[in-house]
Amino acid sequence: MINHFSHPHPLVLVEEEIDWISIIYYCSACKERVEGSSYNCSECDFCLHKSCAELPREINHPFHTSHPLILYEKRPNARPRFRSWYCNSCRKKYKKGEELFVYHCSSCIFDLDIKCALLPNLITGDFPKLKHFSHQHSLFFIQNHFIEPQDRSCTACEEPISGPVYCCIDCQFFLHQKCFELPPKIKHPSHRKHSLSLLPNPPPHPERCSCHLCSKAYKGFIYYCTLCEFGIMIKYIFPDHKVIQNMRHEHPFTLAPRPSSSFICDACGTDGRYCIPYVCTECDIAVHKDCTSLPRNILITRHDHPISHIYYFLEEEQVNKRDCRICQNEINAEYGCYHCPGCDYFVHVNCAMDKDIFIQEYEVTDEIQNSNQINLGWLIGEPSITRVLKEKKIGEEVIAIEIEHFNHPCRLILCDDVKDEKSCYGCRRSIATSFYYCAECSYILHKRCAELPRKTRHWAFKGTFTLKPYIEFKCGFCCLHGSGLSYRNDAIDQGYCISCFLIPDTITTQGHKHQVFFDHKFTFTCSICDIGHQKKGAYICRRKECDHFTLDYTRLALPNTAQYKNDEHPLVLTPRDDIHHHSDQCVCDICEESRDPNEWFYYCGICDNSAHFLCVLSNYPFLKLGLTHKYGFHEHPLTFAKQDYFHGYLKCSNCDKYCKEVFLKCTQSRCKYVIDYECRIHIWRSLRL
Repeated sequence: MINHFSHPHPLVLVEEEIDWISIIYYCSACKERVEGSSYNCSECDFCLHKSCAELPREINHPFHTSHPLILYEKRPNARPRFRSWYCNSCRKKYKKGEELFVYHCSSCIFDLDIKCALLPNLITGDFPKLKHFSHQHSLFFIQNHFIEPQDRSCTACEEPISGPVYCCIDCQFFLHQKCFELPPKIKHPSHRKHSLSLLPNPPPHPERCSCHLCSKAYKGFIYYCTLCEFGIMIKYIFPDHKVIQNMRHEHPFTLAPRPSSSFICDACGTDGRYCIPYVCTECDIAVHKDCTSLPRNILITRHDHPISHIYYFLEEEQVNKRDCRICQNEINAEYGCYHCPGCDYFVHVNCAMDKDIFIQEYEVTDEIQNSNQINLGWLIGEPSITRVLKEKKIGEEVIAIEIEHFNHPCRLILCDDVKDEKSCYGCRRSIATSFYYCAECSYILHKRCAELPRKTRHWAFKGTFTLKPYIEFKCGFCCLHGSGLSYRNDAIDQGYCISCFLIPDTITTQGHKHQVFFDHKFTFTCSICDIGHQKKGAYICRRKECDHFTLDYTRLALPNTAQYKNDEHPLVLTPRDDIHHHSDQCVCDICEESRDPNEWFYYCGICDNSAHFLCVLSNYPFLKLGLTHKYGFHEHPLTFAKQDYFHGYLKCSNCDKYCKEVFLKCTQSRCKYVIDYECRIHIWRSLRL
């Protein structure tokens, strides 16, 4: 029996592990499972390995020669605001309640957990201490260590720490043993003119500062020829980088002996200048190092089926010119790309592997390959129509003429009469096609909106979206506020209106003779959001004669026709004003301000009226007036309403200014609370921050 400084109760020695006890004990000092002899407390679960209980309270350690280190059951908290600490050897972070016993120097705030403090080298006194040309301090050699690979990397090769290492305790400088032992000069087949010298840092260069084998920016140590300004990263010196064998290609790739000035990668079709290729002699191909491990089959956001990698097209397959369906640039038939075997769909390798487009590698089994039915079950979930009550057969097509929908409690009936004065409760656009209506109330849904799936995916995102009803929301594409049904992805906390969500990534639109495609990297200033707000993603045409025609989602979301109270005819959405293009009469007939003749506008050809699209539609054209909702900033429910000229303008209770257009008013007759919708938006933003 002993009394230990770390515990208030006496500890009893248990000489060996008792097999019939099913409880697993862990040592309170090192947190490892107790096996063999241990000291246990008979009053509580406290337990120590015999070796941990017999640790010396004070040691002199070669990692810290200035002062002795004192053993504590937990690190003395010299500064209370710090709730965690690091071992100065392995740099492992310990939070309050999970720390090991620690050897601590209070003078220097130096800590070693007991695993690092009692390495076998310490017991034998064998801690080689050597100098290296790349570092100002001496380095300790540690044969076995407890450094987690993900926590530290080798300064020389940038690879995770594993195996024997040399380290500097003061600077947290680490070198693999193999990197420490690299020769100062080497001969390399990629540069046969001169020897290459080992440098800890790449020399500054005005034009090129990248490895000649992979064209990537230098990292860590390099071998360099000053005369020729030729350099390679040291990882390519090791044998495991000279031959690459993986499951994604049937043969091994071997590093070529020297770079080629005319090298084009057979896998991705891009320039390989300043790179030394990896070659497969069986297939007669040369590729970048990264392309040796290209997945054979992948899923991407832009296509509904898996796509497969090919290295070239056969001669009979080169009949038609093929453009990449992501960037719209031509695909060179002599080099690799990804394609869909069941569709006429081809994309560049680098476009498919873009981090915003690539989803995952996909394993195509022999059964799926032979059936020619590669279908992704996660594309579409349950339908929005919960029950079909009555059907009608027209030719070969069976049409549901009476349904139940998840967003409405009553039955809905199909109708083909166009009702331009009505708007759909799903997308808030006018009724110009077949629709379902409720005989008991004013609820109306486009047939297309009623048939949408409840869960689906979108070509611009990796997750799934759920169709939900909202009193109000802001579309993440067009930035317009609206009511109705919205596809929402909870992972990114963003909703999208139906009209924008259904637009494909490549479209033909009025006002432009060519197809335009969605470029997810294109950045522009949004004309709807706050001034200066930068958005990514727009539809563009890269043809030279089109001068980079650009179209954002806001324009695509606009209705093709609209009504305005001062014109009896429908106004038609027009992409540019060719009539008044060079005239001083290019003004808006509603606000009487000037118009940009190259900007989209609404026009009546009969009355020759033209107007800004926001003047015709108002700032919030897709909000449903009359809807009531309870908000956290007011005690009663509020109803959406619009300013009425005949009944006078109301003042906002929040800013004391007249409400501009749309506002919310309290449903309680005695409460006169009114808030302008723009003030409501500012309050909503402040609550989210």
